[in-house]
Amino acid sequence: MNTNTSDPTPATNSGPAVWFVQVASWVLAAMALVAFCDVILRIAGRPITGAYELTALLMGLLVYATLPLVTAQDEHVRAGILQMWRTAPAGLGRALFQLRRLLSCIALAYLAWALFNYMLRVAQAGDRAPYIEVPLSWVAAFGALCMVLSACLVVWSQRRVGATS
Repeated sequence: MNTNTSDPTPATNSGPAVWFVQVASWVLAAMALVAFCDVILRIAGRPITGAYELTALLMGLLVYATLPLVTAQDEHVRAGILQMWRTAPAGLGRALFQLRRLLSCIALAYLAWALFNYMLRVAQAGDRAPYIEVPLSWVAAFGALCMVLSACLVVWSQRRVGATS
């Protein structure tokens, strides 16, 4: 994982990414609670129905909720070819940095669009998790929202990080 050490203050001290940190924290706590209760109840011979499904849904929410945080802090795992901007001559470095920002924004925007379309299809079909009867469309909607926010943050936060390099 590539960690940016040039900016000592994370980009998440303010802004919408902070809300997603809180969501991720609560989702992680809920996952731990489900796992703990399921183990205890399994010992008692009464496992939680749909615990695996609930944990899988919560894991999806956790991944989506942490995406804006990772984007705001510029800590995505990425291929090294566009990292040349850190050691390239000034003009080329700026061009490579802008190219990386553009490609990241396009990729996140495309994923948001794809998740939004998936959400519409799932909502129209009325798909639900089989055991816990939770509609699946809201998970895709939350993921699309997180992708849109991340696409916006890649433009905002990387400009700040790029200015310090």
